[in-house]
Amino acid sequence: MKYMKMAAIALMALALFSCNNKNNEPKNEVAQLSIRINDAQLRAMMDPAEVDAQTLITDNVILTLDNGEQITLDADAIAKAKSADGYKKPVTEVVKTVSLVANGKIENDTNITTLQGKDIATEIALTAPATAVTTTVENGMTTYSVELSPVPAVARLEVAGKIKPEANANGKQAFEDITVEHVYVNNYLSTIAGARHMCVTNGKDGFAAAPALEGAMNDEIKAADKEAFEKIEKVAGYYLFPKLATETPSAPDYFDHVILKIKITYTADALAADGNLANMTDRYVTIARFMKSATGDLDGGFLAGTIYKLDLNELSKDFKTGDDGKPDPENPDTPDPEPTANKQLVVKVNPYTWTAQNIKPDVNGGYKK
Repeated sequence: MKYMKMAAIALMALALFSCNNKNNEPKNEVAQLSIRINDAQLRAMMDPAEVDAQTLITDNVILTLDNGEQITLDADAIAKAKSADGYKKPVTEVVKTVSLVANGKIENDTNITTLQGKDIATEIALTAPATAVTTTVENGMTTYSVELSPVPAVARLEVAGKIKPEANANGKQAFEDITVEHVYVNNYLSTIAGARHMCVTNGKDGFAAAPALEGAMNDEIKAADKEAFEKIEKVAGYYLFPKLATETPSAPDYFDHVILKIKITYTADALAADGNLANMTDRYVTIARFMKSATGDLDGGFLAGTIYKLDLNELSKDFKTGDDGKPDPENPDTPDPEPTANKQLVVKVNPYTWTAQNIKPDVNGGYKK
C-alpha cells in the first residue's frame, strides 16, 4: 500500500510538471551555456591604413542574457570563447538570447571626443546584438549554443591627399597650388544618443566662439606633416557615431561634415585677369554630403564598423578654370566655413567594412555654397 501511494504521488507530480511546462522548454537541472566569439572579420585600417590589421577582443567582455544576468569573461574565458570549442558555463535558467560588449562600453553619455586617438586594433568598443541560442539535449545535458560576431560601435573617417586642379580644355590654369592647412569635422553626434555638435552654422569670418571647437575633432596640417598628408602616409582620422535611428537625411546639412581650410596660390595669368584674387587666398571647402559610387547611396550616414577614406584628390576636378582663365565661380571654395547653402556637391567615399572606403564629394549637392 505504501508503494502504491508513492507511485501515485510521483504520477501527480509528473502531470503537474507537464501542465506547467507549456512551452516545452528543456529542464535545467543539468544545463550549460556554450559561447563562441568570432572576431575574424573585424578588420582595421590604421593611420596610415594597414589593411592586414585586425580589431581583436581583448578585455572588458560582458555577456548579457535575456533575463538580464551578466557574465564577465576573464582572459582565459575569452581565449576559450574564441576557440573552436567555445566557452562553456553551467546555467540554472533557460537561456534564449545572448548579447555582448567588449573592449569597453559606449554609454549614452560617452562623448565621441574621448574615443579619438584610440588604437583601432584593441581599444574600440565592440558590440554584438541579442542573438538567439540553439538548444540541444544530449545524454541529459541541455546546451544553449550561440556564436557572436561583434562589430565596432563607431565609424572611422580618414582625410588626406592633395587637391591638384588641371588646366581647362584651352590649356588655361588658374591654380598654381592648393594646400590644405586644417581639417575640421562638424555636425557630428557628440554622444550616441545626443544632439549634433555644430560649431558654426554660417561661419562669417571663421568659426564662432560658441559652441567652441573641440580640439579632438580637428587637425592642423603642420609643415612637418604636409608631404606625408598629401601622400596619404598620414591622415586626419576621426571616430564617429552612426546617425540616430530617428534621424533622416535632409539637405543641406545631412549628417557629418568635413571642412577644409585651404590656401590657394593662383597663377600669374589668373591674377592678371582678376586682381581681386590676391585677396582670396584663404578659403574654406565645406563637404556635407558624401557618396560611394552614386548620388544618395551614403545619405543614410556613415555606418559603424566601416572606415571611410576621403582622398582629397577627388576634389581636384571640382576646382575648374573658366574660359577666361579665372577660377570658375561655381568652384566649391568659399570665404567662410558652413556657408548658407544654395548649392551642394556630394563627395564620393570608398567604404570598407573595417578595412577602408574611399569617398569623394558628389557633384550633386555635396559642397555647401
